[in-house]
Amino acid sequence: MYTIIKPLIYAILRIFLNASMSFSYRNIIVSGYDKIKKRKPILFVSNHQNTFMDGLVLVKVAKNINPNILVRADIFKSKWASIALDIIHLIPIYRKKDNMGSVAQNNEIFRKCFDLFKQGKTLLIFPEGNHAIRRFLRPMQKGPARIAFQAEEENDFKLGLNVAPFGLHYENHPKRWHDLHVHFGDAFQVKDFQKQFEENPIKAQKQFTDKIRKDISAEMVDIKWHSEYEFMEKVRTLLKPYALKWSENKKSIVHAENKLINQIADELKEDEGKTEVLKAKLNSYYKEVKENKLSEDFIAEKPSVFNLFFKAIGILIGLPFWIAAKIINFLPEYIIEKKVIAGVKDITWHISLRTGVSLFLYPIYYLIIYIVLGISLNWVLAGIIAFTFPLISVVLYETEYHFKKLKNAFILFKNPKILKQEQELVQEFISLLV
Repeated sequence: MYTIIKPLIYAILRIFLNASMSFSYRNIIVSGYDKIKKRKPILFVSNHQNTFMDGLVLVKVAKNINPNILVRADIFKSKWASIALDIIHLIPIYRKKDNMGSVAQNNEIFRKCFDLFKQGKTLLIFPEGNHAIRRFLRPMQKGPARIAFQAEEENDFKLGLNVAPFGLHYENHPKRWHDLHVHFGDAFQVKDFQKQFEENPIKAQKQFTDKIRKDISAEMVDIKWHSEYEFMEKVRTLLKPYALKWSENKKSIVHAENKLINQIADELKEDEGKTEVLKAKLNSYYKEVKENKLSEDFIAEKPSVFNLFFKAIGILIGLPFWIAAKIINFLPEYIIEKKVIAGVKDITWHISLRTGVSLFLYPIYYLIIYIVLGISLNWVLAGIIAFTFPLISVVLYETEYHFKKLKNAFILFKNPKILKQEQELVQEFISLLV
């Protein structure tokens, strides 16, 4: 019975997940998936920055497959959690540092992965082995190489297992209604390493791991100068509005940022004195930004009175919908923000929890309102009213988004010295690229 119901439950959950994620991110920008979507079986590998949201992203993006995802085993502690996670295709992997499971249990999990590949299915692994919010790729674990080579070895390298690296980039990790970028690199086959594996398995695994590291790094913002990460992240934020203009790749802001930030890092590593001077100027600039209460995603450009006027008109038009959405969504938002998110100190969990809780809470809440309105008024009118709730929620998010932009523009209009300071800094960084 369970095997019959499981696909149906998964299909329904996936519909609600897609809807919930659509209300979590303003835009989900995807590139490169079309060139690999018909390959089977596939081992997906990606950077890991945002807890279980990273896995849900592939579920959202890869519409033609139902990806299986390897996750740490400690979330499977209870029987009901284990059943629920199995329904959404999560597979436990036992890590030594969690003091859970055994080699035998992991071998059993590997066997399950091999069977999935034989059926032409897909698996997602995060080679870093853990998540972290910083925008760089951490050391790769050997798990993906072990699974890939064992699967092919058992099938005399005739399985045809494809490996598809991709990169994730969150404009703002914990907060709602920012952009999410998902970029897929070129897939390759494990069979390409057959000769190396037969000659030296350990060396082949290292080459495989080095390749997926290089391929993932190329599809994300990977700040390689770790000792100066905070400084380089500020540089990235400062130069973001210019990255595409200066890049040969005019299609992807992520690729442009990645190349730009590491090119600047390469220049500054050789000049400690220059680095310290720029660091002091940058810190002074961001101190000014903070004191003037500019939000972190402002664009430092001189606003015109004309643009300020039309931004204000747009916000006034959206204001009644904003008020309506605030009233309608007060209860679920209170539960999510004050009862769920408020108690979680690790901000990398915030957007994942918002999306996950919203997945269930909002449909139940809107259904209750629909039933109450249906009984009080009539079912057709109740349906029309309830149908507008998600739409005005989008207007709420957009109104808040543009209000923030208007606020930033007004602050810059009043404080042109910030713009002057920004332009002087930008010119200094441009000089490093010439």
